[in-house]
Amino acid sequence: MAKLATSEAPQMIGLDWGTSSLRAFLIGSDGTVLAERNGSDGIMAVGPDTDDLRGDFSRIAQTAIGDWIATYGPLPILACGMIGSTQGVAEAGYLDLPTDLSAVGRHLTSVELTIGELHIVPGLQKTPTEAAAPDVIRGEETQLLGLLDAEQDESTTVILPGTHTKWVSCQGKHVTDFSTSMSGEMFGLLSTSSILSRLAEPTDDFHPEVFDWGLSVGGDDPAALTSSIFSARTWALNGRLRAEEVNDYLSGMLIGAEVAGQLRTTADPTGPVIVCGTADLSMRYSRALRQQGRQAADADPRAAATGLFRIAEQSGLVPTKENIND
Repeated sequence: MAKLATSEAPQMIGLDWGTSSLRAFLIGSDGTVLAERNGSDGIMAVGPDTDDLRGDFSRIAQTAIGDWIATYGPLPILACGMIGSTQGVAEAGYLDLPTDLSAVGRHLTSVELTIGELHIVPGLQKTPTEAAAPDVIRGEETQLLGLLDAEQDESTTVILPGTHTKWVSCQGKHVTDFSTSMSGEMFGLLSTSSILSRLAEPTDDFHPEVFDWGLSVGGDDPAALTSSIFSARTWALNGRLRAEEVNDYLSGMLIGAEVAGQLRTTADPTGPVIVCGTADLSMRYSRALRQQGRQAADADPRAAATGLFRIAEQSGLVPTKENIND
């Protein structure tokens, strides 16, 4: 258990430890993020042939948060994400659907690192049926807990865009279903390693008209996506698409087809939709939703930190407000 501290003092360290990145949060007693760091030392920074798994991950943790420990003393350290996978420091397992996010803190896995005890959040899994394949979430469950209002009980669809985008159906704080889309990874492969990339010129500029055109192509007939994609090449050859516009057109097609398909199969037809991702991806998904007649609610950009704090409260790693006031 953490010692009681003033409201200005840190109560815990939260880690969102993914495949390619590591986000570290120094969190106060009310869940406020006092400091934040972003690095590229995800779990892939440790090679599969290492003979000192804990030592390697300990060194990464020391670099990321060692000075916080030195300054503030031992603090509870809670991590979510791929650090709890079979490729991480210790497998944290999965909770089956439907899952009550309010109970996630009772299922932590702990491992001793040189910097201190690391507590890891489990993922979520959907078991297969005759009609549906198995699916898994790891890390997003913590974001969900940070995004969903503690008092709400309505049906909500949460979209977590990324390399593997998650569409999650929630009833209050219960996760009832989810689905994974690989649109992000498909875009990465097509825009860098396919014949389409030969005519594309990467740019940081956004071309909204071209993106919206792609949304229409993909959204109007999602089932025809594999045929529609080739038009990114033919329109470029024709001259209607400039080289710097090809990737936005391709992005629009992929996201448009994904959003149209998921709205028909996964999303609640009337409940609110929350999009939580990077600013660029959230903008693209919100734009696609509007084209389909749906609006996206504002998301907490630090949802992972909020979720980590709430899980720490559930597990007793930090005191709850009730305990602080007693």
